[in-house]
Amino acid sequence: WRAGLGLEGHAGGVGPGPTLVNFTYQEDRKMATIKDIFAVIKGREEPDRYVILGNHRDAWTYGAVDPNSGTAALLDVARRLGIMLRSGWTPRRTIILCSWDAEEFGMIGSTEWVEENLGDLQSKAVAYLNVDCAVQGMGLFAGSTPQLDKLLIDVTRQVKDPDVEGKTVHDTWSTMNGGINIERLARTDSDFAPFLHHAGIPCVDLYYGKEFPGYHTALDSYIWMEKHGDPLFLRHLAITEIWGLLALRLANDLVLPFDYHTYASQLQRSIQMYLLTG
Repeated sequence: WRAGLGLEGHAGGVGPGPTLVNFTYQEDRKMATIKDIFAVIKGREEPDRYVILGNHRDAWTYGAVDPNSGTAALLDVARRLGIMLRSGWTPRRTIILCSWDAEEFGMIGSTEWVEENLGDLQSKAVAYLNVDCAVQGMGLFAGSTPQLDKLLIDVTRQVKDPDVEGKTVHDTWSTMNGGINIERLARTDSDFAPFLHHAGIPCVDLYYGKEFPGYHTALDSYIWMEKHGDPLFLRHLAITEIWGLLALRLANDLVLPFDYHTYASQLQRSIQMYLLTG
């Protein structure tokens, strides 16, 4: 249940009470083929190191937010990389663009690929950059593993804010909700989950808008996006630029832009919290 549709949300149990509910579940039990799609730009100096970008393309309904806003961003990143390739540029490290299938059934497309290639990914993957619902409202929200925090913050300084003239994404992000707050990716509801929780690969997850009340309903439509979510599609542009710049830094920097001081600080805070509650 997600509140926000003008209805009162109530959390709690469903009984005991006087109401009798007849419930029938109908399932079409069958085998189906799913297809993950990949585009690979081979690195010129470290071709065996992978910077991976991913978005799923299956949807419960119309999917304008989930996942097609992210799919649009992925296609635009691909378009821009194509322009750079045609100009003679190649990345230092290999870039892999992934379109996952069957995410809504439990991250099946990404999970099966990670499991099949686990050894290679654990030894060769630099990072996985995920965008699922790219735009579902106003304001940048992000999660990452701690060594990528500084890079993420630095990149937002280079991108124009889609809602405030003359500001960068960093300017508005740093004043929103009391300051920059980067989530730790403990959840398992998008395709970063197998990369992080199973393979131990550094990850980032990006999106605009904290909540979307029409999530997984027929309200997730182009009409909603055009009227409410992103009328000028400038938030889509901002996510695309942040995503692409993260990929370029990770693929091109001579020394990987990881900040392990942040990681150490996070570990210390977690240990202290454990000791206090233990």
